[in-house]
Amino acid sequence: MMDSSPPVGVCLDMCPRRERQDRERQGRLHQYELQKDQRTCKGPRGRGRPIADPKKTVKEYSRPAAGKELSCPMDLRPPGILAKTVQYLLMDVCSRVNFRDLLSLAKTYSFVFDRLRAVRQDLIVQRIRGHGAALVLEGSLGFLLCAPYLVRDLPLADYDEVLHSAQVRESFAELIEYYKDGGEFPRQAEFQALLLLYNLGNMDTIHRALQLPWEVRQSPHVRLAIDINKAHLENNWVRLFRLVSRLNCLQACAFYRHLSNSRHKALCTLIHGYSSRNGRFPLDLLTRLIALDNSSLATEMCNKRGQAVTAGEQPSVLFLKAALKDVKPESPGKEINLVEQKKGKASWAEVMIGEDQVIKDVARSDQRL
Repeated sequence: MMDSSPPVGVCLDMCPRRERQDRERQGRLHQYELQKDQRTCKGPRGRGRPIADPKKTVKEYSRPAAGKELSCPMDLRPPGILAKTVQYLLMDVCSRVNFRDLLSLAKTYSFVFDRLRAVRQDLIVQRIRGHGAALVLEGSLGFLLCAPYLVRDLPLADYDEVLHSAQVRESFAELIEYYKDGGEFPRQAEFQALLLLYNLGNMDTIHRALQLPWEVRQSPHVRLAIDINKAHLENNWVRLFRLVSRLNCLQACAFYRHLSNSRHKALCTLIHGYSSRNGRFPLDLLTRLIALDNSSLATEMCNKRGQAVTAGEQPSVLFLKAALKDVKPESPGKEINLVEQKKGKASWAEVMIGEDQVIKDVARSDQRL
């Protein structure tokens, strides 16, 4: 009978030696994986080619294919090395990116996204579960949740929203299964809340949240996320945005995908509710109610939907539902109040990785895992 036990990884580098040598020979190294002094070695035609830095080279994602071996122990990394890899990708690679340079941002995003897929693949092949696997996925999800906000200005060719969303959903599904196994997971409440915010209004997600252990369900993170979902289902947009203003930076990034649509629905509700030829709705109040950064953005939203905005010392909006135009929600943009100010002085890498000291402890001692 065939042995059904999963393989156990023994690779102690972020990239297996065999892969590193193959990619070096084939010229498939990423710029983040090269020797600092750009040393080269001669290729098959006598041309120089870049040399890989073993401390920077990271295993790339490999699609499963017929006849392709993915379970060789020498090519698989144990949990401690996977945790170290996640920490390196976030704290070293992401911390160096210039977010104003779209080319640099695109290269960094594609590199980190691909290498995190390989990390999750190693977890799956080895069937790793428990505390160590949860730490790895929690760090990966930190990046996956923040990335859509950070790459919002990238062209479609550099950011595949469908593929990215699939990775988020699959990572969350695996992480939740680890939590179900029982054990001590210090960040379980935080990530249960992030799932609720990411899947805003999803009844299956809400139903599962209501069945969580009492101490997790009653945590501030989960209670706030459930309240936001409740406000969304009740179309209580004023309450929803009041609650959203209490989210931290990572939570705001998880909610970010729903922000434009929520604002659109909120404004349409206000237009129908306060429609009057003699009434005026203060523009400043509207700006605060739907959590916009300034009144100019509120004016643009109103004008786009056929609503007139009066100028003067106290600008106001003339809501008329008869003039309401059927338009699509605005494309997501930069959010100062809901995201940037919440980040404060922390780097994006620190926001993504969260309690990085926990992952450092795991990386120090692979034997414990």
